[in-house]
Amino acid sequence: MTARYALLALGIAGLSMAGIFYSLAHAPVVTVVAYRMVFAAVLMLPVALVARGRGAPQTRAAFTRADLWTTAGAGALFALDLIVWAISLKFTTVASAALFVSTHPIFVALLAWAIFRERPTPLMLLGIAVGIVGITIVAYQDLALSGRALFGDGLALLAAFAETGYLLCGRSVRRRIDAPRYAFGVYTTCAAFVCVVVLVSGSGFAISSHDLLLALGLAVVATALGHTLVSQSLGYMPAAVVAVSFLAQPLMAAFFAYAFLGQMIPLTTALGGLIALAGIGVVAYANERLPAEPLEM
Repeated sequence: MTARYALLALGIAGLSMAGIFYSLAHAPVVTVVAYRMVFAAVLMLPVALVARGRGAPQTRAAFTRADLWTTAGAGALFALDLIVWAISLKFTTVASAALFVSTHPIFVALLAWAIFRERPTPLMLLGIAVGIVGITIVAYQDLALSGRALFGDGLALLAAFAETGYLLCGRSVRRRIDAPRYAFGVYTTCAAFVCVVVLVSGSGFAISSHDLLLALGLAVVATALGHTLVSQSLGYMPAAVVAVSFLAQPLMAAFFAYAFLGQMIPLTTALGGLIALAGIGVVAYANERLPAEPLEM
């Protein structure tokens, strides 16, 4: 049991480091994201092959045509999420970007209500209301600092919306397909979509050894360790721990941004962030109490 909590903590820390790697890079954002996802797909391939050899029911299930299309859609949304969020760091702080992208549990609840007719519980509605109050306070503070910061917050919010989409895509596929093979499919299609964006945008694939190492760090720390460990761990954690895990990422990101980048957090932003995280945590906890398959990514 202790090992499971340790893996979850390591995964959250890995996710929280993404903003630091992007902030230290000098190459175009889409180029760094492209190399990150190519590396991530390569790293995930042997993991998927090993999982395939274990013979569990999910590892023996073949991808249907619908699964392939859904996985490709998830990869496209994941690409949008990564690119837009990385761009947001050019305008706002790592702490604010991490907070706004972490609002995806709110979008999951709202879209599940709109699309799947899964009516939110009173606890969810309370969490949504509290979360909106918190992010409004943070947005107001960022507007007072500069319009650029508010624009960055908006991009991070768009990234959260894209993240919601690929999590909902994963719900149906993960009921049949194991996490490693699904993750490999998502990472591969995501890499392909980002590479197309690199070509269309004219950013090019030229990259320094410094930025290439940062992209590899993103693949290992934020993707292979972060996404994979959190995905595996959340399937075995109690609902309360799942809710707390959603709260930990923005807090760790703020700490890492202060430690590595010297980014300070205004008092008003800290207050609004804590209120928002409380609301997001309530929504995440309420979501996890519903009888549904765990969302793996």
